[in-house]
Amino acid sequence: MSIAAINWALNHVSGITSTQKAILIALADRANEDNRCWPSYEDICSRSCATRHAVANALRHFEAIGLIRKTRRYNKSTIYELVISAAINTSASSVEINIASSEGICTASSVETDTLTINEPSKEPPKRKHGRFTPPKGVAIEPWKDWVAYRKKFKAPTTDRSLLLVANKLKDFTEEEQRQAIDMAIECGWKSVFPKKQTQDAEGDFEI
Repeated sequence: MSIAAINWALNHVSGITSTQKAILIALADRANEDNRCWPSYEDICSRSCATRHAVANALRHFEAIGLIRKTRRYNKSTIYELVISAAINTSASSVEINIASSEGICTASSVETDTLTINEPSKEPPKRKHGRFTPPKGVAIEPWKDWVAYRKKFKAPTTDRSLLLVANKLKDFTEEEQRQAIDMAIECGWKSVFPKKQTQDAEGDFEI
C-alpha cells in the first residue's frame, strides 16, 4: 500500500465520478513504493464495489487523461502505474495538469493513516509448471503427448497428480487401445480417458 498514492487519489484528483474515484482509490490501495500495481479485475471490482464494465471503462478513461499508464503482459495481469505527480481536474473543458511536489504529497496532513486498510500489494501469481510429468512405463509416448497438449489447450489441470490418475488408467492397455481412448476423449471433449478392456468369453466372442 502506498500512502502517497492514496493521498493523491483522495485529495489531488477531481472531476471524475464517484464510481471512478472508488476505482482509482482501489488501485492506489494496491500500489507499491513505485506506485505500480497489478490487481485482477475481480480484485478491483471487490474493492470498489463497481461492476466489471464500469471498471473497464474507468481504466480506459484514466489512461486517456493521464492518470495511469498501463503495461500489458502476455498471459498475466496488466501493470498499472499511477501518475501521482499529476493533480487533474477533468471537469474543465480541457484537462488541467498541475505538478505537485512529491514532498507535499507525502506530508499532507489531511490523510489519516489509521483509517486506511493495511493490505500488502498483490503479488504476481507463481508460474505453473506444466509438461514435466513423465508417464509410467507402459504408456505410449505419442498418444500421451496428444493428451497433455489437449489439456493445456483448454487450460485444464495438468498437475502431476491429475496426469498420474490418467496414466494409471492407460498403462495396462495396448498402445492401440491407449490411442483409441485418448482420441475418443479429445473428440468428445472429456476431462479424462475411458479405455475399453476387451475379454474373450468361452464361445470366442468379445465383450466390451
